[in-house]
This record gives sequence, structure tokens and C-alpha cells, in this order.
Amino acid sequence: MQSNNPIFTRAEVYADRGNPMTVEGAIQKSVLMTVIAAVLGIAFYIFCNMTGNSSLAFGGLVVGGIGSFVVALIATFKTHLAPSLAIPYALLEGVFLGGISLFFEARFPGIASQALLATFATALTMFALYRFGIIRATAKFKAVVISATLAIMAVFIVQWIMVLAFQSTIPGLFESSWLGIGFAAFVAIIASLNLILDFDLIENGAANGAPKSFEWLCGIALLATLVWMYVSFLRLIGLLSSD
Repeated sequence: MQSNNPIFTRAEVYADRGNPMTVEGAIQKSVLMTVIAAVLGIAFYIFCNMTGNSSLAFGGLVVGGIGSFVVALIATFKTHLAPSLAIPYALLEGVFLGGISLFFEARFPGIASQALLATFATALTMFALYRFGIIRATAKFKAVVISATLAIMAVFIVQWIMVLAFQSTIPGLFESSWLGIGFAAFVAIIASLNLILDFDLIENGAANGAPKSFEWLCGIALLATLVWMYVSFLRLIGLLSSD
């Protein structure tokens, strides 16, 4: 079975047909992980903000971002470890969210709440569109969204290499210009559409009798998409707010 989350290229499912996953179980675990990440993110943000500890916030951003990515990869290729890695993953994402929110808030006051509202509203909209069959995860839809996701990842990798190696950026694409804003909006849209793939992943996993551990992997996938959406909205709103 293959996960369509941008972090994952494949998901190795171990045969445990005696205890299959359910949609309800995957949803419960996804909600639990999201709440953990959100609560820790808010607490970490408040602590760093009250103490003025920007170094701690930056450390949380880096450690949380890299750590959550590594944990997600391990869970992807070792699906039976997903139950043990899911909560640590949520905690790392929470630290990352708190750190990155603080830095955006320092430059654009109020942006975190705006991005959070946009993420919540978009997630509900995507769920409704999927639930009522308005948007279906057809093979063509999956191919387009996955291709766009991989293309976005490639652009960000090139950007990071240029910044680290040459102290430069891709011209116009990450600036407060029509091109930069357009690209940020495109990223936010693709991030949101990945939710459709995650919903489909959960339903197909349950329909095909995936093992119980796959519920936790679905939770990791869904949380990763929500975090990606939130960061995408932070970038988009930030660019729109720039002078």
C-alpha cells in the first residue's frame, strides 16, 4: 500500500490480518496526534515568547523539523514501528510549530492565528468535499497532486542548496512579488489537496485490511500534511503582508 503524503514515497505494510485497521481508529489516532502537536506547539511558543528566548525557538524549529522528518521516514519504511514513533513524531512537530510560529509572529504580528484559522477552515472544506464525493481521489487526481508535490519538493531543495552553498535564492520565487505570491498560493493549494490523498489512504487501508499499526502511520501522514498546510499559509500570508 502506498502513502500519498508528501513525506512518503512508499509504505511497507506488514501482514497482520488478524487485527486490521479501521477508519475510526485511524481518525482517533490522527486527532490525538494533532492535539498533542498543537498543545505542545502553543506551550512552546508561549514559553519562548515570554522568556524572549529566540535561540531556544530556533533550536526547536531545527530539531523539530529535522527530527520529525527522520522519524516519519523510519515509520514509513518500518511500519510496525509506527505505534512507537507516532507520539514522538507529534511532539517533534509541536516543537517545530512553536518555533516557526514565533519567528513569523515576530515579523508579522497575528499571522499565526490567521494561518491556524486558514488551516482549520481548509481542512474542514477538504473533508466535506471528499465526504460528499465532490473531489474524488482518482488515479489521475493522485498522479497530478503527487507530481506537483514532488516538483515543489525539488524547488525547495534547490532553494536550500542555493542558500547554503551560494548565499543566493531562486530569483523572484521566494520574494514578495506576484511570482512569489503565486508560487506560495500554489504550494498552499497542493498541500491542501494532499488531504484528499490522506483521506483516501485511510479508507483504502481499512478496506484492504491493512494491519492495526497502519492507523498510526495514517496519523503521521495526516499530521504531516496539516503541518505543511500551516507553514504554507504562514508563508503566503507573510508575503501578502510584506511591504
